Amino acid sequence: MSKSNKVYLIYAGLGLIPILLLLLPQADPKGTFVHAFTTVFPYPLYMGFALVGFLCFKINQNRMLFSVLLLLGICCLLFNPLALHFMGIKTWGIYNAVAISFPLTLAIIFSIRETRPMDLPNFSRLLSSLIPFIVLGYLASRDVSLFNKIALFKILPVKGFLFPQLALVSLAIFAVVALLQKDRIVKPFVRVFGITLIPLMISIWTGLALYSDIWKRLAEKLPRRTVEDKEIFGKALNADVLTSFPSLPIVAALTIICAILLHAIFRTYWHRVYVDELTDIANRRALDERLSHLTGEYAIVMMDIDHFKAFNDTYGHDEGDNVLRLVGSLLSEELGDRVYRYGGEEFCAVFMGVSAEDAYMYANKVRRKLEERKFYIRKPNSKREYTSSSDRKRKKKNGKKVQITISIGLASPNKKTKTTEDVIKLADKALYEAKRKGRNRVIVWEIEGVKSAV
Repeated sequence: MSKSNKVYLIYAGLGLIPILLLLLPQADPKGTFVHAFTTVFPYPLYMGFALVGFLCFKINQNRMLFSVLLLLGICCLLFNPLALHFMGIKTWGIYNAVAISFPLTLAIIFSIRETRPMDLPNFSRLLSSLIPFIVLGYLASRDVSLFNKIALFKILPVKGFLFPQLALVSLAIFAVVALLQKDRIVKPFVRVFGITLIPLMISIWTGLALYSDIWKRLAEKLPRRTVEDKEIFGKALNADVLTSFPSLPIVAALTIICAILLHAIFRTYWHRVYVDELTDIANRRALDERLSHLTGEYAIVMMDIDHFKAFNDTYGHDEGDNVLRLVGSLLSEELGDRVYRYGGEEFCAVFMGVSAEDAYMYANKVRRKLEERKFYIRKPNSKREYTSSSDRKRKKKNGKKVQITISIGLASPNKKTKTTEDVIKLADKALYEAKRKGRNRVIVWEIEGVKSAV
């Protein structure tokens, strides 16, 4: 399992925590410490969502920024379900409208092509994604009977299902958009948003259940005349809602959403700063920081792809990029987070707490595995587009096969090397020696001389 998939799995696990809170016995929220906590705690969450939005703006991602700002507004509504009461939109209506509209709005947002920041046409397209919210909000305030039919529309004959079933359709539409998303930068964030929909929908379910419970309790407790008087009953209902919302599971769910989004956006920043975009391994900046903390026993390995310039001249830079990806992928598989792209066709690996002899074994194993790896030159797009995928798979082995090899130089600190820069210079000398002796070999620079392997 890849690191990204592990992170997504952790996100999903965190998103299920509010369910555990629902299983715990809930204390009466009126006048309790829990309610005081849930009333004050949302303010740090607002700041957290605002920070995520600011970071999205800094990396020039309008769709991500708009989605986070929309989520911030939803957070305010779920914490304050009487906020739109002046418009005639009741608590029940807010929760149902959010459940149905938000996944659909996200699907529209991430279906729009990303353009330059502050681009007015793009901004207007983003605003058009709010149509589901606008339509349902209008119906909730003006045509309550039609809104109730939409909110209570049943796809599956399940009794006692408080959650609007049309929200399941919206979630399915968003899932399709997420699967079809091709933007490398936005795709991970779309997946994260899909995961955050789990705790969000749990919080909506919780809110609807709490509202229904308050309504039933008042209907049983108040005299019949009071229940029949909608204005008096509505005031009593709003008073109970005011002292019951937000509940602990709702606060927990939105806190988890905020934490997931913060972690995801910081991972995006880290990826941009410390990961090479082409090979998807750590870059030179990450290597420099790693070297600045090196102490004790260690070994540094410098690796260079053999005849790479001639390969580029013969087959083109696109195939050269494919070779870099192949080498980067193999090095990452074998060496994990020890490997870095040093620049061009050169890579570096740092072995902490490993002797030169052990690092030599790792390096030689990688060299042999790459030597044995098959690499075929792909046909240009202009020729491949007229063949089917099955033809391409069948004829792949008939393409021209080339051998990719690397030369490796290795060095470790000794009495004459005081800094990591000195060790890298020795590893470079060993690498040049490997090139001079015929390439496709490992050379270890030692005080007495060099040790090589072919």
